[in-house]
Parts: sequence; C-alpha cells; structure tokens
Amino acid sequence: MEKEKVQSLQALSEEELLSQFLPQESAKQLLGKYASLYHVLLHASAKQMEAIQGIGEAKAHKMLCIREVMNRMQAYRTKRLSVIHGPEDVMAYFRSLEDCQQEEMWALLLNTKNGIIKSERITVGTISASLVAPREVFHAAVQNMAAAVIVVHNHPSGVSLPSKEDEAVTKRLLQAGKVMDIPLLDHIIIARQGGCSLREKFQSIWGK
Repeated sequence: MEKEKVQSLQALSEEELLSQFLPQESAKQLLGKYASLYHVLLHASAKQMEAIQGIGEAKAHKMLCIREVMNRMQAYRTKRLSVIHGPEDVMAYFRSLEDCQQEEMWALLLNTKNGIIKSERITVGTISASLVAPREVFHAAVQNMAAAVIVVHNHPSGVSLPSKEDEAVTKRLLQAGKVMDIPLLDHIIIARQGGCSLREKFQSIWGK
C-alpha cells in the first residue's frame, strides 16, 4: 500500500503537486510565470506569490515553509561532510550553488588531513582572471591557517564546461599556491547538469 502511494505521487504533474498546497488555478498561474516547480520554490518571494490570485499570506507562508525544509535538508548534508575525499564530496558540499542566478567563487579551506576548516565566499559576479585575485583566496587561507585550498564556482547556465577564463584563473591560483606553500588541490565547477573537476580535466596544469 505504501509503495502504491509513492508511485501515485510520482505520477503527478508539477501542477498537480503544487495544487496540493494552492488552488489549482493559482498553481497554474505560478508555474506559467516561473516555468517550473523548481524555480517557484527557489526564487518566488512571498510578495510575488501573494500577487497571484488565490494566494494569500497564509498560503505564501506555507510555500516558504516548504522552501525552508529544502534548505535545512541541504544544510544537514553539508554539516555531515567533514573530510574531503575527492571532487564528488566538494560537489555535494556546494550543491546549493546550482541554484544561484549569478556566478560566485568560494574557497574551501582544508587542514593537513583534508578536513574542512571552513568555506568562504570570495567573489560574486562573473568569474574571470582579472576579477579573481589570488590574494583574496590565499588571504582567507592564511587567516584560517589552512594547509590546502579548493576553489569552487558555479555556472548559472547549468553547463559545467570550463571556459578559457576558468582555466586562466586556475593557473594563476596554482602559481600563487606554490609561492604561499598552500597548494590548490582542485578547482570545481558546479552546475545543474553536473559538476566538473578542472584537476581531472586538465591534469597537465597540475604537472601530471
């Protein structure tokens, strides 16, 4: 019986699912405006939802509660991860970057055993060699006595294919890391269609 209920829920369309919380016509209008349930739950503000006929303050609050549940689930996944074993761990840690509408670069600061000390946002906006200064990344590393660094940024386009700018940024950070004796272990790109490890893609940059 339980399995049948799950299967029946999986068969529901996005409009039918949203109609479990909102009037059907309101759900239809909201999905028409935001294109998908994914974007409704991540980007629609309470004020924007209340602008749709049939959605009052109480229903908008209910939708925000669903969003908070999603956020706390992601925060729990992140909290549980304390040691980095490979690119997949980094992608899991920064999965929330998939939802950002502009590029952000973060530094993941590690100890000598690849344990996470902390993560710190370095820049917001377009990632380019001229905009990402190594001193910003390694200033955070020095302040936190990090033994190694992994840099991470997202592609709002949803495609994780590295650009020439991504490659140039990586080379500059690698050089700075050698000077500072704080190695850059990897540069990870986060995107909705999957992540990318520049260390795996461009092994020659790391001298392999």
